[in-house]
Amino acid sequence: MLCGQEYEHRRDWIEHRIAELQEAMAIDVTAWHVMSNHMHLVVTNRPDLVRSWSDRTVAERYLRMCPGRWKRRRKGIADHEPSTEDEIAEITNDPCRVEVLRKRLSSLSWFMARLKEQIARRANLEDGCTGCFWEKRFRSVKVLDRPSLLATSTYVDLNSVRAGIVDRPEDSSHGSISERVAMLMGHSRRTEIRLEPAPHDDEASYLSHVDAWGRVLIGGKGSIPESLPPILERLELDERRWIDLLRSDWSTRRGTAIGSPEAKRLEAERRRGRWLIDPLSN
Repeated sequence: MLCGQEYEHRRDWIEHRIAELQEAMAIDVTAWHVMSNHMHLVVTNRPDLVRSWSDRTVAERYLRMCPGRWKRRRKGIADHEPSTEDEIAEITNDPCRVEVLRKRLSSLSWFMARLKEQIARRANLEDGCTGCFWEKRFRSVKVLDRPSLLATSTYVDLNSVRAGIVDRPEDSSHGSISERVAMLMGHSRRTEIRLEPAPHDDEASYLSHVDAWGRVLIGGKGSIPESLPPILERLELDERRWIDLLRSDWSTRRGTAIGSPEAKRLEAERRRGRWLIDPLSN
């Protein structure tokens, strides 16, 4: 178990680390769900934002993400102290290194590496062991358009419902859907993760949309909602197929990108003919 049974507190570790990395990196989060043995993230990397940052900002943010603790200890600098002018200058005086770090600050691979590394170190320390903690490298599927973003976020926010852990989406203890409910109700949030606007008309309509499909998933608690037909049409899915996909485990599906036929055509052109497989088409 990644963070199930007596390791539930590790879910808090993961969410706290996501929030920490957001403070350093240009990564937007639309949805997340931390389950007992896996997690889902719907994120957008923002290289456009990083390009607007000064060299000094790049250096400061990178040092916030990777403070170089062994170097600091050798120099007698405490881990909690802010970056020194010498540490910042060491980066800004090297234009090539600045450009490398600029790319890293919006890299999905770097985001996941820094997230997984810290959790692995803490978990191994707690377990009194060494070696690999995560089963394998993360798997990613590119979301090409807004309908696909709604489909993907819905799947992520309904993970606990699909698994039979809760009957209501908002009862999910470690996911973005409960955070959206808290924000809409004016309650205090449990995490500090910056959450992007819901991929729907507004927050209330998105929550209604997720709730309606959650009722369908657990059976006998609602009819097929009318909130999604245009999106189903754009993704070339029928209602039955969509419900099957919400109930299935997407991790078992092969795929590299999800989107409308036109969005997939454009992405295939961008990839210059390399394989593009939609997991929803399998």
